Amino acid sequence: MKLNYKEFAGTSKVPQFPVYLIHGSPKHLQNEVERKIQNHYKKSDFSGKKNLVVDTDFVLDELKNEIELTSLFKENRVITLNIVSNSIPQKVKDVFLDSKIPDDLKIIIKLDKQLPSFKKTNFYEYFLKSYCIIEIFELTGHDLKKWVEQKFAMFDLKYNDEIFNKIIEKTEGNTLAIIQELYKMSLAGVSNPNSYFDILQNDYRFSEFDLVNTLLDRDLSKSLKILNYLETVNFPSTYILFLLNSEFKKIYNLNTGNKLNIYIPNFKLKTYNYLLDKIDTNTLSTLIEYCHSIDRSIKTGIENISLWHQLEILISCFILNKPVEEFIGKQAC
Repeated sequence: MKLNYKEFAGTSKVPQFPVYLIHGSPKHLQNEVERKIQNHYKKSDFSGKKNLVVDTDFVLDELKNEIELTSLFKENRVITLNIVSNSIPQKVKDVFLDSKIPDDLKIIIKLDKQLPSFKKTNFYEYFLKSYCIIEIFELTGHDLKKWVEQKFAMFDLKYNDEIFNKIIEKTEGNTLAIIQELYKMSLAGVSNPNSYFDILQNDYRFSEFDLVNTLLDRDLSKSLKILNYLETVNFPSTYILFLLNSEFKKIYNLNTGNKLNIYIPNFKLKTYNYLLDKIDTNTLSTLIEYCHSIDRSIKTGIENISLWHQLEILISCFILNKPVEEFIGKQAC
């Protein structure tokens, strides 16, 4: 069986299968599908839950043990396989091709966007006949509008066409950015989103998206000016870190030929393609690594330096095309 996100989300029912393959992007829509499947089986006493991260070095023993588990009593459980490699390793495919999934086990496989040739493989054909495939892609048109309306209701926020147009204009229709905006509104206790957008327009001279645009334009002076402004208005610094890391990853993936997990609006393609000749892969790699290092420091509470200063370093290194260790010294990284 094959469904797309709209078909799966548009009904309260979940088709009954032992295995569900969710593939495509964006990731947060994959997560919505996963939660719906898990909640469905939780109502049927599938209380056990486990997540396995699968890469090229994945050891099959745990997966095989779950499939081959024999017990006097049923141990209803749901397992999620998060595929972090570019494709499903062949040894994992072989397990599904050669095994019968027991009645007390449900498996969810989450896979990033694949090349068109994936749908012509024996593995895909087998899943199409035996299991449930759910394909994910960015929402547009009426589907996007319906999804946005549902999310406004979920966050208990007022909704109308004017508000829809404002949030689409601000986020360029990116569903992940929309969710983040709604989350910020909920944290701020906003009941009427119109007032939120009015505040942004009247009181904020610059936004985080202005920062991203000047970063991509490689305008160091203006980028640092906007960063300084965002600091003065107490804009969430961790969100800026997230945005910078996302931009670095986009350009790095484009530079290395990995275009599968990238969402870039058509009108911005020229900007990103221009940057491919301006920013070295090594520089991008050190920037991404430095972002991860900053994130770890935040989570472990061992920050030795201002996060705003670290954001300034990231922006400067990107625009000047300098690896982080060259800019601040290896010991400081």
